[in-house]
Amino acid sequence: MDTIEIAPAASALLGSLRGLGYSPETALADLVDNSISAQARFIQLSIDWNDGAPRIGVLDDGLGMSPTELEAAMRFGGDASLERASDDLGRFGLGLKTASLSQCRRLTVISRRSGETSSLSWDVDEVIATGRWTARVGLLPQGFDHLKDMDLQVSGTLVVLEHMDEIGGLHGLDKERFFAKVKDIRDHFAMVFHRFLYLDARRIRIRLNGRNVEGWDPMLRSHPATQMLGADRIGSGAQAVMVTPFVLPHRDRFANEAEFQAAAGPGGWAERQGFYIYRAKRLVMAGSWLGLGSLREWTKEESSRLARIAVDLPQSMDAAWRIDVRKARARPPAALRNRLVTIGSACRDRAREVFAWRGSPVRTGRTSRDVSPVWSEEHVSGKRRYRINREHPVIQALLDGDGDTARLARAAFSLVERSVPIERIWLDVSENTEALPPTEPLDPATVEDLATALRALGAGTGIEDTLDGLLRGMRLTAPEMRAAVLRRLGELA
Repeated sequence: MDTIEIAPAASALLGSLRGLGYSPETALADLVDNSISAQARFIQLSIDWNDGAPRIGVLDDGLGMSPTELEAAMRFGGDASLERASDDLGRFGLGLKTASLSQCRRLTVISRRSGETSSLSWDVDEVIATGRWTARVGLLPQGFDHLKDMDLQVSGTLVVLEHMDEIGGLHGLDKERFFAKVKDIRDHFAMVFHRFLYLDARRIRIRLNGRNVEGWDPMLRSHPATQMLGADRIGSGAQAVMVTPFVLPHRDRFANEAEFQAAAGPGGWAERQGFYIYRAKRLVMAGSWLGLGSLREWTKEESSRLARIAVDLPQSMDAAWRIDVRKARARPPAALRNRLVTIGSACRDRAREVFAWRGSPVRTGRTSRDVSPVWSEEHVSGKRRYRINREHPVIQALLDGDGDTARLARAAFSLVERSVPIERIWLDVSENTEALPPTEPLDPATVEDLATALRALGAGTGIEDTLDGLLRGMRLTAPEMRAAVLRRLGELA
């Protein structure tokens, strides 16, 4: 059978490849991937507004490339027959070109190995004008300090992006919006490469516009109140992956509002919940429920916002998990979905318990006694119901009073339980996480109520332990509140 070769039209294909949907964050992260794969330890980025004509430089101290290797790296698609190393962050052999040209019209790569420097450039306008896949040789962009830095290195690679247009995300921005976008890029790097910046991957350093990027761990491993529910290896053979669920601390366990907001990560608490897919320790997907669910597909809800689950994939699992060319999406194989649902359900349930911490049992901190919660949760016919806990010491003291008082108390508790506006409370919390702020530490009414309750309990020598338990149960742990209640008790004595 006769065959003919049908080469793609250069300008049309290049235009299509430029429109794959990269953001500036994902595009530049792809370039950092290449530097990491080249064994770089120090990666410098300059993102220059340049009076409204932005340009970007990415310099690394990696292995560099010979002229032949540089030509192969600039070929669209690369060599699919080559087997990638286990720590190679590349995917299809397209990232360097498609990621760069998604943001600019001219890409120049200058590489140095063993003191020999070579340069190749792709210029979109030249490809369109000639209709041919011809790259320019030897171009050295002007005005980049990175070129001077490169002269001091034995090896390394500099990637330069110039001539931005409307396809990219940095074109047409005023100075303020431009540098707001640079901050987004910094935050994205801190999240995506956090294991390389300070955890368990090969250590690297990234500097953006003269400042080091500090890693941000979505799992908050360093926080003492973070709960790791236990790593689990699921799947078998080549499809085995490591899954580690975490439940992050309740808001009250953070030192201040700034620390709480920093822990949320890009996009906020609700957006960052879910599975975190790591490929060769590089974060590919940050917070998604992956279309999983038990009775219905899970959505990002306030009650599950503290649930984050790390999934570690080897590079060989790209096809099974359908990692896309931008390394920004993944889908689990059918064989693992049920097991992931089980792990996800357990993590979401535990996160929900922590989220609703106000009604949980607490320890006094001084003794081994538990302080009962004010509210208890019951499951009736598959539904949750909330009741005032009759075993709480204050409630119990009221019910132990004379007959008329006890009967009136029981009737009041029943009315309260049946009229709690659960739907309205849930709507308020869902629309605004600040709807139920903590009580002010020195609210006079609260001081009076606690003092009255303690007198009724007749706590005696254990009064401070009982007070500590009540304060924790109400999320009122400020020393000022404790001192005020004890002072008021002394006045009433």
